[in-house]
Amino acid sequence: MKNKKIHILGGSGFIGTHLIEILKNDYDLLNMDLRISNVNPSITRINDICNFNAKDINLKKNDVVILLAAEHSDDVNPSEKYYITNVNGTKNVLDQMESVGCKNLIFTSSVAVYGLNQKNPNENSIAQPFNHYSKSKLKAENIIKKWSKSGNKKITIIRPTVVFGENNRGNVYNFLKQIDNRRFIMVGTG
Repeated sequence: MKNKKIHILGGSGFIGTHLIEILKNDYDLLNMDLRISNVNPSITRINDICNFNAKDINLKKNDVVILLAAEHSDDVNPSEKYYITNVNGTKNVLDQMESVGCKNLIFTSSVAVYGLNQKNPNENSIAQPFNHYSKSKLKAENIIKKWSKSGNKKITIIRPTVVFGENNRGNVYNFLKQIDNRRFIMVGTG
């Protein structure tokens, strides 16, 4: 019997779809996203992390929240959208978790918080965010760390690098497509 409920916030995208596939046989899952999942529509509810209430997803004390939802495109305009979703949305998620006593959060941040010029960064590297996306993700991390200091909370912050795989149409796909279409120019030795 599936006795642990996991709420995946922002699970209709590439990472969430694959994560749900891995977890679906062992956990009771609910996906909340701005759009219905093409792969998992039956467990998806339309909602926004900036506006949702814990009652909207029946969040309980012993549940786990996996926060994937983020404004992450390279060309978001106005740039305040990064902070509205990534910072204010995260704050709302924490407030809603607090309202029901839920203490288990897994947060997907980004390797971008380390900046552009660090070789092989790790958890001890100095954060040097370089754009609004990375700055907003670091602010969200700091809010989560502060939240976790009260009340025996369990958090995991993941900072993935480029994510790529089958059916992904992100940066790596576009890069490979440019090479295949001979629209890529190597400058010097690359």
